[in-house]
Amino acid sequence: MRGSDAAMTKEITLDGAPDLRRIYATAALRRGNDSDTLPDVRYSRAGIRVDVDDLVAYSRVCRFPVTGALPSTYLHLVAFPLQMQVMSGDRFPLPLLGAVHVENRIEATRPVGVDEPLDVSVWAQDLRPHRRGRQVDLVSEASVRGETVWRGISTYLSRGTEHADTESSDPPSTEQLASVGAGPLWLLAEGTGRSYAAVSGDWNPIHVHALTARPLGFPTAIAHGMYSYARVLASLGPRLPASGLTSRVWFRKPVRLPSTVRLRTAFERSRTLSVLENATGEIEHAVVENSW
Repeated sequence: MRGSDAAMTKEITLDGAPDLRRIYATAALRRGNDSDTLPDVRYSRAGIRVDVDDLVAYSRVCRFPVTGALPSTYLHLVAFPLQMQVMSGDRFPLPLLGAVHVENRIEATRPVGVDEPLDVSVWAQDLRPHRRGRQVDLVSEASVRGETVWRGISTYLSRGTEHADTESSDPPSTEQLASVGAGPLWLLAEGTGRSYAAVSGDWNPIHVHALTARPLGFPTAIAHGMYSYARVLASLGPRLPASGLTSRVWFRKPVRLPSTVRLRTAFERSRTLSVLENATGEIEHAVVENSW
């Protein structure tokens, strides 16, 4: 691991991926702090080579076809350990355990080949109030030989002091989906969180088992948001462009495991709007908008 100061940002390049199990094991000891500033640090890895067996396992769990290009959500997977490294730092103001992933945005410039070496950087920005606490963006960028090919922005909420008058980022209206009465039904088994954790490395206890989710306020384990999001993009894959895609998801209500969920989508010339909901349509789990 090497560290250096460039301008006011501390650049730290890691030789390997951070150990997520170790980070989660020590996360209970961190309670966050009252600071209004974020650590000015950027974590990076260079020359990352995708393990094909890992990619195939991920694609099977999330229902992506195995091709010569990486699913856009797989690049989030590559960046996620660096996100955790940022959020587990002593000076990071929000506690890691209990943080809720409320929104994600992906900008895919072009397809990324399985055999292309990746340089990935992650940093935190825009710590701000939320009506239920505070939220922050973790920004991830992936480049190939100096060309930025992918960018992701993950927004995390830490519940705390409420700010009732604070504006929040709400999903677009889903009124146009009123006439879309059908869509695929997915049965998500009780072990869905463990299956995704095994291919993603994200062993957050709220996703693994009811026994580990209950102390954190959930009556059952809940599905990973990025798993649900990946399933939506995999389902829409044939209708989405290979490059120039901007994709955004708003996570609404958690998907309790086991569950049956339904996906409904409206298609336009250069946009799709989807809602992932429970089988009866009474609970909205996620809203996904793709544009190009």
